[in-house]
Amino acid sequence: MVLRRPLCLWTPRPHQYACRSMRTTTMQLAHLIHEVEHNRTDYFQVNLPKKSGVGSQLHCRPHRAPLVLVDSSKAFEFIGYRVLSRLPANIPGVNCRRWLRKFLRGRYAKTRVGNRNGDRSSTLRGVPQGSVLGTHFCSPFTHTHFSICLTASQVPQQTCTRMTSLL
Repeated sequence: MVLRRPLCLWTPRPHQYACRSMRTTTMQLAHLIHEVEHNRTDYFQVNLPKKSGVGSQLHCRPHRAPLVLVDSSKAFEFIGYRVLSRLPANIPGVNCRRWLRKFLRGRYAKTRVGNRNGDRSSTLRGVPQGSVLGTHFCSPFTHTHFSICLTASQVPQQTCTRMTSLL
């Protein structure tokens, strides 16, 4: 039961290409670049007030596609476990938080060169490589910063919904 809750909370979203089988992050970048290039020729019409202040005039404006690329591959590599265990404060239930702490702690790493393995040492920081936790911890930061970018610039609503669906 404890494991079932985090799995429903941390299921990979369709935009998280690295967490899906047979997908890579470069495929997602190619999709974003295609969307940006496609929107360069799209225009929308806006009624803006005239310089005289009386009435409004129809203007054609190009669609703008704000693009924020975040490399989260090493984002949580050097953060200690105490900080990481406090990040998902919105996780419901004590059991889920306890499971997260146990998942992060007690991990070991080995160095391998060719056929030789190094000594086993305990890791005191970072998220396990290839787990969904890295993208889960990174998504609140990207969604928050993306919404700040959208409110700071005057972007049409159609583009906002299109780019939000991509993120």
